[in-house]
Amino acid sequence: MTDKPFTIVRRDDLVPLCPHCGGELTEVYMRTKGLGFVEAQNVLYFCPHCMKVLGFGQSRMI
Repeated sequence: MTDKPFTIVRRDDLVPLCPHCGGELTEVYMRTKGLGFVEAQNVLYFCPHCMKVLGFGQSRMI
C-alpha cells in the first residue's frame, strides 16, 4: 500500500447526481424518527426525484 495524500476540496460549482435515477441533487430530503435526547434519533436522507434512500444516520444526546 502506498502513502498517497488525501485532500478534500470544496467545489460549490458542481451539483452531485443521485446514484439511483441520475437526477441533479440541488436538495436532499430528510426524515427523522425519535426524540434525539433520551432515545436515539434516526435520520434518513433520500432523493427528491425518485425517493430512494441515499444514506442514514443515528445520533444520541446522552
